[in-house]
Amino acid sequence: MSTTPKPLFVYGTLRALPLLAWALTGEAAQVDVIKGMLRKATVSGYKRCVLHGCDYPAAIKDENSSIDGYVLLLETTSQRRKLDDFEGEVYKVTPVTASIKHSEDDNDKEEDTIEVDMYVWDGDMTKVSTEPWELERFLADRLDDWLDLFNGIELVGSSED
Repeated sequence: MSTTPKPLFVYGTLRALPLLAWALTGEAAQVDVIKGMLRKATVSGYKRCVLHGCDYPAAIKDENSSIDGYVLLLETTSQRRKLDDFEGEVYKVTPVTASIKHSEDDNDKEEDTIEVDMYVWDGDMTKVSTEPWELERFLADRLDDWLDLFNGIELVGSSED
């Protein structure tokens, strides 16, 4: 049985590479270490929304929408546990199909599909706004605060697997 975890689609704050690097390695500066694990991708049938009073978004079902993000090709079950811990219990791990670009060129129309897991909002639906959540706003306004908050903290997860 393989110990490599199922690929994971990330669409919100974890698209901020310093934050993802911190979550996986314990150090925000380790962006180069994780870049090879990422593939630009899209998941159809969901939309990404602002959560009232939160910096992070919710993915909710919407057959007429799609979400852009990254497929994260995790290397160990420890990495997956760290991300599950980071996301918490208000998100439900949901299997979805992601379309992965063949290249980093946004004009490249060639794609492959892959089965992945995604964290779908499973919390209070009254917190979900109709406003779309934007990574650029998070990067400009909140990322530094998040990195300061998490500095020195390490997510649970054994480094042995």
